[in-house]
Amino acid sequence: MHARIPSSIAQTLQQQILSGHYASGSTLPAQRELAQRLGISRASLREALSVLETLGLVDIQPGRGVMVRGTHAQGGDRAHRAFAAPEMGTLSPRQLIELRLVLEPGWTALAATRIDAAALQQLQRLQQLQSEALQRNDLLSAAETDLHFHLLLAQLSGNPGLVAMARQLEPAIAHSLRLPFARTGADDQPAREHEAILKALCAGDAEASAEAMRAHLLSAAQRGGIDMAAPPPLADAAVPAAFRLVPHPSFPSPAEGVFQ
Repeated sequence: MHARIPSSIAQTLQQQILSGHYASGSTLPAQRELAQRLGISRASLREALSVLETLGLVDIQPGRGVMVRGTHAQGGDRAHRAFAAPEMGTLSPRQLIELRLVLEPGWTALAATRIDAAALQQLQRLQQLQSEALQRNDLLSAAETDLHFHLLLAQLSGNPGLVAMARQLEPAIAHSLRLPFARTGADDQPAREHEAILKALCAGDAEASAEAMRAHLLSAAQRGGIDMAAPPPLADAAVPAAFRLVPHPSFPSPAEGVFQ
């Protein structure tokens, strides 16, 4: 993940919510005023607020302001909000999980056959950081380390095509994995599921690694209020997603640490 202004501002606002500076049920200052206080553009502030809303920490209410939900509020309809990107069209959260189920078990299986001790240590460190973030109710850091974990597995697949796809899908994956936190808060289930993936990777078992990743994604869908066993909603079937792979102009090899 890159050190970006919206991520930094989202962390600042999250800490102010956690500390009680902005109490649950209160309204944040108007966006123009808040952007001036923080010394950032309104566009960067909107992006930061969007991340916090996906995590269930705030409600953006057009015409009424931004309501603070706190860290124990239920996420409501966030699990049903679509993700839109020019390269992909509009995908529902269920469609995002479907896409990830096609790709991530495959690149995790490849990673299991190619992983070395240093890479395994990196994954273990990310899993530890996620556990620590969840213990202190830091949903933003937990989600970011979760993203690092998934993207590093793509990198470790050693397949440049899969790594390029993961790079393009990074915002969509980030959105998808934040949604369960909006409903469950600082639940340590994601960290436990990462441990199962690590165990299979450590054994070099491609089949078990793929199955552990698949189980993790299905569990994440359930925590986000998505029943993958049920027929897809009519809205999902009615609007097919458009997907276009955009080559990265300066795409490095996996050994160069594309996601670090």
